[in-house]
Amino acid sequence: MPPKKRYTYQADMPYARQPLKAIYVFQRLFTSIVMCAWWAVYYSIMPHNRRPRPSWTLKCVLSVNFTRRIYKVTELAGVTWGTRDPDKECSGKSLKYTRFEWVPPLPEDLRTGVIADPQVPFRRVGCFVWPKERPKIIPACVDDKSSPAPSQNPLMDLEESVGDVPLIGIFLHGGGYCHMSAHENAPTSQIPARLIKDKAFTEIHSVEYRLLQHAPFPAAVQDAAAVYAHIVRRHQRLSVVGSGKSSSQSSGGTSQNGHVEYLTVDGNYGQRVKYKRENAEIHARVSEVIANTHCKIVLIGDSAGGNLVLALARWIRDEGVLPPPDGLLLLSPSCDPSHAFPESPSSYVPRPHAETDYLVDTPEPRALLQRTFLGHNPLETMHSPYVSPASQRVLTAFYGDAFAASVADLTIAQLNDDHRQFLRTMASAPATPLQMMSRNNSTAYGFGDRTTAPLVVGPPEMTPTNTIGTVSSGRGRVNGKSSVNGSGNDTGNDSDTGNSSGDEDGPPHGHRRSPTSLAHPMIGSPRGLSLFTEFPRTCVVLGDAERLEREVTKLVGAMERDGTEVHTIWVKDAPHDVLQMKWWDERVRDTVWKQVEEWVATV
Repeated sequence: MPPKKRYTYQADMPYARQPLKAIYVFQRLFTSIVMCAWWAVYYSIMPHNRRPRPSWTLKCVLSVNFTRRIYKVTELAGVTWGTRDPDKECSGKSLKYTRFEWVPPLPEDLRTGVIADPQVPFRRVGCFVWPKERPKIIPACVDDKSSPAPSQNPLMDLEESVGDVPLIGIFLHGGGYCHMSAHENAPTSQIPARLIKDKAFTEIHSVEYRLLQHAPFPAAVQDAAAVYAHIVRRHQRLSVVGSGKSSSQSSGGTSQNGHVEYLTVDGNYGQRVKYKRENAEIHARVSEVIANTHCKIVLIGDSAGGNLVLALARWIRDEGVLPPPDGLLLLSPSCDPSHAFPESPSSYVPRPHAETDYLVDTPEPRALLQRTFLGHNPLETMHSPYVSPASQRVLTAFYGDAFAASVADLTIAQLNDDHRQFLRTMASAPATPLQMMSRNNSTAYGFGDRTTAPLVVGPPEMTPTNTIGTVSSGRGRVNGKSSVNGSGNDTGNDSDTGNSSGDEDGPPHGHRRSPTSLAHPMIGSPRGLSLFTEFPRTCVVLGDAERLEREVTKLVGAMERDGTEVHTIWVKDAPHDVLQMKWWDERVRDTVWKQVEEWVATV
């Protein structure tokens, strides 16, 4: 079989090669500066109602217009800024506010699900940790030779951990997966810097995940998962077999010294749990991990970082090994990159607010960037809940045509309490499709030929007998309960066991579920869960003048549908990612920061 084509976001760009690249970038920068002078004169003379938004100051107008012109060089010349080599160490002497730490690659026993891709190697991950001095209540890393070794007395560890519970943030920066870094001097680092300055968090780990220039999906999720698992292990209380719980009560492994290793999974784990019993067992063992983890974790992401936060939270939920985060803080999250891939050119719908946001929306360059992000993965991956959880195709698959249509053009102004209640109780949830694969296509289950198999919809009894994929029940789920009307009331139908024959232990002969990871079917429902069932509480910050308004509002609607506790902070007349815009109205930003920190205090 011939090797698959490797896509790079610069390959087909008109000005990506020298000397055209230098000429184009220079003229773009020069003309943008000239335009700033023109805008300053024009908007100073004209009345405020002629500005993109009447409430904008002159500084706001110049900031958005200038940034939008500069962003164009990424689309046409492939220029990136603010990046650094993720494999390069950063000297502590050059850092004023953070300390640099290496996090080891994700342990092998956790390399399951959508992140288990042999074409994308697991790597150690660099983190810039705020603040520079490690707080006393934060335990040292195991390999930190400069800090005292942790106590070897587990009972003492239990006693000492009764005090304050640290609140740990994991920050995933924005930049469209091709710009910026986690370095303290990067523009996006304003976010962790402000949160630490205001003492909203005990510590924040800013992750130097791999951008699309270095590795395709799921590299960024791998890196984020490594940091998350590292923090969970670092804050685990020690427990002794027999002192509290017996080894038979614990689902984790047992080390030679008798301590329970809560995050070790035995080899039969993935095979021995099914649907309801699987969910019950996962909940029991994850609750045990939570009870023995002495910290709270909030995932923080802006723009593309918000997309990565959603993917990491989904992987944690789907795999059911690590404890879930205590909250998600999403700042203008990108949640529908599939927008760049319409079914046909004529079906492309431009994102709104072209005049009030600095994000560009030219379909062809955006498609090049996204195709590079996918790498060797099939194009169907773009419609995975791990990549585009707010796409119309995903929403239709999980909730039905009526729900998808009701949120297609939803705006911030429309999403009031009445509309939220309407979305929660809509009675149109179809079967969630899982991929169907023939017995002959054995490589489709692994990581060889990734040819996409068809997606099907229907209850388990409709599954053909000559396939090895199955479909989930045809019901939505709210707060973990099966429902046909979104109210959370169980209909009594027992099809959510995934077994039309009534056998509790699994599907009938000749059938088995697709992997929980859904690495192949790009739309699917692990263990009968809905799209956002069992997601942690979430805070969403979004401006009503940004191009992501529709997709983020759809995301909020879908989360509401599945019973996720969502706190929304709508910022009037604000463009994309307003909290990292230095030139914006500082009074507005301070108000938003106060609201964000009030939410964080409730976690």
